[in-house]
Amino acid sequence: MAAAKHDAGRVTERLGALAATALLFATGCTTMSNGGLDYEPQRLSVSDAKDLVRRQSSTIFEASGLREANNGAPDAAPCEGVDNGFRVRHFWSMYGPSADSLKQAMDKLHKDLPAKGWKVYRFEPAKSEAKQLQLDVEHEKDHHTVQIELLLPSTYENPSKWEKQYRDSLSVSLTSPCYVDPECKVGD
Repeated sequence: MAAAKHDAGRVTERLGALAATALLFATGCTTMSNGGLDYEPQRLSVSDAKDLVRRQSSTIFEASGLREANNGAPDAAPCEGVDNGFRVRHFWSMYGPSADSLKQAMDKLHKDLPAKGWKVYRFEPAKSEAKQLQLDVEHEKDHHTVQIELLLPSTYENPSKWEKQYRDSLSVSLTSPCYVDPECKVGD
C-alpha cells in the first residue's frame, strides 16, 4: 500500500514536470527568474520610462489622425517579484467629431502602426457583449504593449446610465515591460 502511494506520488511529480516542460516549449519562456519574467528587465529610471511611454502614446495619437485627446498621466506600478522593478501604464482616450471618424482612425492605426515599429496581434471585435473593435499591438524594439478599443456608446441599442455619460472614443491602454530602478519607490 505504501509503495502504491509512493509510486502515485512519483507519477504525479513526473506529470507535473512534463507539464512544466511542455509549457516552456509552448510559450517559449526560459527559466522563471526575476519574478517569473522570461527576460532580464532593462535598467531605466522611472522618469525616463514615463517619458518613453509618453513618446509612444504621442506616436499613436499622431498616427490616428485625430485632433483631440484626454492625455492622463502615466503611472508606475511595481513588477511583482522583481526587486526595484516597475512597469509604466498609460490610460488615455482619443475623440473625433463622429463615430465614423473614430472607425476611420482605428483602421488607420491598424494600417499605419506596423510601419512605425508596432506588430499587430489582434484586430477584431472584442469578446464582450458590446463586441467593440479592438486593436492589440506591441512595439518590436521597446516591447510596450497597447490595447486600443473603439467605444461607441452613442450607437448602443440600450445604453446604461453609465454609458450615456461617455463620449464615443478610442480608449488606449499602453503598458511598458518591467524596468529596474534602484531608486524606485511605489507611487513614483
